[in-house]
This record gives sequence, C-alpha cells and structure tokens, in this order.
Amino acid sequence: MADAFEAMRKRMRAGFDDFPILSAVLGVSKESASCDCQKRYNTFELKSRGTGKARAISAPCQHLKLMQRALLDRILCHVAPHDAAMAFVRGRSIASNARRHHRATHIFTTDICSFFPSITAAHLSPMFEKRFRHLSSDAIKEIIDLVTDEGRLPQGAPTSPHLANLVMFDFDERCSWFCDRLGAVYTRYADDISISAKDAETLRHIASVVAEGLRALAMQVNPEKTRHLGPLHRKTVTGLDIGGERIRPTRTFRKKTAALVRMSVRYPDKMQRHRSRVCGYLAFWHGVDPADRELAKLVSAMGLDDWTERILAASAFERQFDGTCDYTLGGQIPF
Repeated sequence: MADAFEAMRKRMRAGFDDFPILSAVLGVSKESASCDCQKRYNTFELKSRGTGKARAISAPCQHLKLMQRALLDRILCHVAPHDAAMAFVRGRSIASNARRHHRATHIFTTDICSFFPSITAAHLSPMFEKRFRHLSSDAIKEIIDLVTDEGRLPQGAPTSPHLANLVMFDFDERCSWFCDRLGAVYTRYADDISISAKDAETLRHIASVVAEGLRALAMQVNPEKTRHLGPLHRKTVTGLDIGGERIRPTRTFRKKTAALVRMSVRYPDKMQRHRSRVCGYLAFWHGVDPADRELAKLVSAMGLDDWTERILAASAFERQFDGTCDYTLGGQIPF
C-alpha cells in the first residue's frame, strides 16, 4: 500500500513538472509548482439554499491553484469577455445584469445545463488559437492541461469562470447581433441567459437562435428553468424584481429580511449569532438599491447609524436626478 501511494505521489509531481513553458513565463518556481498532494482536486457537493439541489465543486490543491491564479492574472485576464457577459467581470453584477432588462414587457430566461463541465478541451483549444494568437501550440497544450480536470473545466478552479466567458464569446456575439437587429436585449450571467423584447414573437425567434447556438457547442438549455413571461407576469432577472419603478430584491427577500431585523430588535440576545447573516442580507439589498428608504429604516433599526446616513444621502442624490441615477456596484460590503 505504501509503495502504491508513493507511486501516486511521484505521478502527481511529474504532472506538475510538465509545465516548463508556463513555469518560465509565469515566474513560478518548480518548488512552488511541484505537488505532493494525493489528489489534484478535492471534489465535494454544495447544495443550493434555494432549491436544495447539489452541484459538484472541484477545488484544486494549493499548488495547482497557485499556478492557475498566476495564469489568470498574468495572461488570461488581458483578454476581455463579451459586453453581454455579466458574471465574473469586475464592475458587473446581478444588478447591472437586471438593469439591462428593466421594465421590459416580455422576458425569456433559461439556464445552460451543467455549464462548467460542458466546456471541454475541444472548446478551449480553438478559443486559445483565436483569442491568444501570440501563444504557441505547446503553450496552449500546457494551459489546457493546467486548467482542466479530465478534459473539462472544473467548477472551483480560479481560471474556470473567465475561461467559460471567453469560450462563450462567439455565442454571446451571435445572440447580441440577433437581438440588436430585432430591438431586443441579450445578457448572460454565467449559465443564466436573459432576453427581453417588446413582443412574444420576437422572443420565440431568439429562443430558437439560443437553442441552435448551444447545440453547436454541444450544450443544451434546461427546460425546467426556461420561462417566457408576458405583460401580466411578475418578472425577475437573476433573482431581482425588474417590473417596478426601480430594480429591487424580490418581495419575498425583502419581507424575509425585514422579519429578521424585527426579530433582531425584539430578541437581541437570541439573534446575536445571526447578526452577520442579517447584515449580509442588508448589504446585498444595498448593492442592488442603495437609495431604498425601506432599507434605510431596517439598517437604522439594526443600530448601523453611520451607514444609514450614507443611504439617506444616496436617496437624496437620486431624487435630485429624478430617479435616473445609475449606481456603480461592487466594492466592499459596508459591515
């Protein structure tokens, strides 16, 4: 048994030594890149709070993650994703994604099945040849070996989100082109696709374009998460309500957050261990709609008076511009 384990360790070390080009370009020493870990990836399941559905997360070991992070920071990040890609891009968020569809009368939303595992070396190779023309074929082979697990993008590696966006660039471009011609709006937040238009017929036509484009990539939509919503439906995009005067968290989220704040005020000792969770909900709300007066009252009730002043100032600033101010999102959570 000991001999078998030692053989596995040697194979792992040899695997990391197979990146001579990247080690030189990235400035990562062989000692840092070499690995004695039993496995390159630690795979575990993470359940969604909303649906309870589990998804497999493959976290790279620290040595592999070091190489991947260096690759992302020094090479990959210099090539930008499409403007319609709203996830994993600095300065973009679920709120900026939802704003693209604000007050739309017709919405089509769908989900790409098994998004990250669906992206394989067969997708990565032509993408690198097209978008990174300065890289040699040997360098591309090393990169693909570094960023994939059994030939697929692992959900959990630091390089996977950006690479997924780059692979989807041509798909995003095609969908955006069709939408522009038909007066519609297309965005993609990771595996969530949203399209808004003025009529249902336009949405049906573009939905066929989406399905066709995904089939060309050997991907498919998730029928359980596909929705066509008309004027009489309550509309949400990436979990945010887009049907009102302003983009807001859903009514369910707001009621839940308000209830938690009331419980925190009434039972401070019992709710103390949940304070960080409640503050997290408030911070999320602030990231979506910082000038919301209801939010200001809840923040004040939690005793966060300094931050309340910032929210009231944002509300006054917005009224000055007749509600047309577009806030820059992102940055640190203010708690």
